[in-house]
Amino acid sequence: MAILPLNAIFTVFRLGRIFRLARLTKLLKLTRLLRIIGLTGKLERKISRFLRTNGLIYILYVNIFIVLVGSSILSVVEEKSFSDSLWWALVTVTTVGYGDIVPVSLFGKWLAVLLMLVGIGTIGMLTSALTNFFVKDNPDEPIKLDKLQDELSSQRILLEKQSEKIEELHRMIQDLIEKR
Repeated sequence: MAILPLNAIFTVFRLGRIFRLARLTKLLKLTRLLRIIGLTGKLERKISRFLRTNGLIYILYVNIFIVLVGSSILSVVEEKSFSDSLWWALVTVTTVGYGDIVPVSLFGKWLAVLLMLVGIGTIGMLTSALTNFFVKDNPDEPIKLDKLQDELSSQRILLEKQSEKIEELHRMIQDLIEKR
């Protein structure tokens, strides 16, 4: 079963790659169309606004710096390759911790604790930025609230006038009943 796809009969199915390429060109045309329409500009502005929320962009810069420095230090202290150390630092900072690479030295373990705390702090900061981004006051909202309050007070005045007219009509009806 493992060698069947290498058989000459199955080469016909390789034509499916052409269709994948056609789909990719359609996707590129769609991306170009979105750029013309201006949706990518809106997306870029939203992402930029999100990254500026609560200074999240600076936290991400510091996080990248700490991961690179931490993986460099672990590479030297534990005598591992930089790629393995970078993998370990990323897994540790995201608090996943697969356990495939484990620091043995005391300094490596303290470095792991530092990376874990940085990762937890970053996740908390990301959560805070997301909440603030979606809940943040809209600058037009006070204007809308003022308009609604004005509308409410005008409706209240109209309601009081209608109530006075109803009371006046009620008195007139009472007077007519008494006169009869």
